[in-house]
Amino acid sequence: MRRSKADAEITRCAILNAAANLFAKQGISRTRLDDIASSAGVTRGAIYWHFSDKESLITAMIDRVSAPTEAAMEALNTIETDAPSLDTLKQVVVDAFSRIYNTPAAAQITRFILRYSLSNETELLNAHIERTRQNNFAHIQRFIEKAQAAGLITLELAPECIAHHIRSHITGLFHQHLSSPPPGINPDDVAASMDLVLKGLKPAPK
Repeated sequence: MRRSKADAEITRCAILNAAANLFAKQGISRTRLDDIASSAGVTRGAIYWHFSDKESLITAMIDRVSAPTEAAMEALNTIETDAPSLDTLKQVVVDAFSRIYNTPAAAQITRFILRYSLSNETELLNAHIERTRQNNFAHIQRFIEKAQAAGLITLELAPECIAHHIRSHITGLFHQHLSSPPPGINPDDVAASMDLVLKGLKPAPK
C-alpha cells in the first residue's frame, strides 16, 4: 500500500509538471487532456483518477506552488510575540523565492500563474489566483499592523498602503527573475532587496 501511494504521487507530479509546461507554451484552452497525458507518459484515465476535470488540475497546480508560502504567511500572525521581527517577513519571501529558484517545476508553475493572472481564460483560474492574493495581502497587512504597534514601522502611512507597496515589490522580484535569462536573480539578491524596502519603512530617528 505504501508503494502504491508513492507511485500515485509520482504520477500526480508528472501530470502537474506536464500541464504546467503545456499551458505555458500553448495556453489553457488549446491544451487537451490527451496532450497532457502524452507529455506525462500516462493514460487519460490516470488524469481522471487524480483530477475530476481540467479546472481541478489547474487548481492543484496553483495550490502546489502557493501552499508553502500561504502557510508561512499565516504563521506570521499566529506566532505570538511582543515585538515581531521584520526579518521574519523577509525570510518568508526569501524562502518562497528559493523554492522557485531551486525547483524548475515550481518556477514553471509560478511563471504560468503570473502569465495568466490578468487573463480571463478561465473563471476558476482568475478566482483562485485572486483568492490566494487576497489571503496573502491580508496576512501582510496584519503583520504590518503588528509591526507598527511595536514601533518597527512608520505610522505615517496606513497599513494597507504599506502592504500594497510590499506586495508589489515582491511580485516585481518574482517577475524579474522569471522573465530574465538564466540565472536571473538569486535568493541573496532578494534578501538584500527586501532589507532595503523594510529599512525605508522604519520610523525616522528622533
